Amino acid sequence: MDLIFYTVYKTINLINNMEYTGKHQSKKLIDDYLGSGKELVKAIEEYGRNNFEKEILFVFKTEEEMNAKEAELVTKEYCASDLTYNLCPGGYGGFGYINANAEITK
Repeated sequence: MDLIFYTVYKTINLINNMEYTGKHQSKKLIDDYLGSGKELVKAIEEYGRNNFEKEILFVFKTEEEMNAKEAELVTKEYCASDLTYNLCPGGYGGFGYINANAEITK
């Protein structure tokens, strides 16, 4: 059985200090994933990948714990800040959500 790491992370733009908080599940605790948020992806293209740094904030044993922490951190107020790339509150979404709701995406 493969071990899965359920993480909540923050990616920071080292040029303008804008940030993106997200969740990620992977077989590797440390990988090159920076996030898939629409505005974050555009910023990475604009500023270059080397100008971003990811910090793992929390590691969980379950997807539910990971989702709950992301929901706690990525609120409407957080998303409204001019200092974040997040567009909508956290706690759901991502591949776990898409796979669990496959009928919706068809």
